[in-house]
Amino acid sequence: MKSSSSSTRIILLLSLINALIVTSYASKIAKKRRGTAAMQDNHELDRPFLTRDIDLFGIQLPISPMTLIILTISVLILLGNFRKHPTATASHILIDDHSDATRDKLAKMKQELGNDKHKFAKYATEYSKCPSGKSSGGSLGKFGMGSMVPPFDKAVFDPKNKVGEVLGPVQTQFGWHLILVHERDQKIQ
Repeated sequence: MKSSSSSTRIILLLSLINALIVTSYASKIAKKRRGTAAMQDNHELDRPFLTRDIDLFGIQLPISPMTLIILTISVLILLGNFRKHPTATASHILIDDHSDATRDKLAKMKQELGNDKHKFAKYATEYSKCPSGKSSGGSLGKFGMGSMVPPFDKAVFDPKNKVGEVLGPVQTQFGWHLILVHERDQKIQ
């Protein structure tokens, strides 16, 4: 959330700077048309807009709008790379049916499983309709927040749900899931 609001502030600041630059440029054009601009201003106006030095109401800055754009994009990319995104390692059992009977069947299965990882892997191999269930005991490997469908993500990354406990049944567009979270790292910097 913090990065979203700071990105919004940066975009608003850049929009304000852009508006000031365009206003200053329009003022120069108007002076040029009236014939009152100095010779340096005329030469500066002959250069393409994005390569001119920025002139904010008579104050000449030694950077061009293109330089400002490149610098801003670079800073946003660097800040995005330093942020650590939450990750989790989980397994699941998927039944690709949306009926209440399937939900009840998974609720009973959850009671039978307890929180036993080995039983969970065995049940995933036997009952899951997901390819990961057949090949690796339901393991989804390590994934980041936002890479799964929203109800699944919400269940896995909710701090109220404990690591090592079977979660569910959780309904998604794929069907009903039982989820076992093996690891979860929610440290965001």
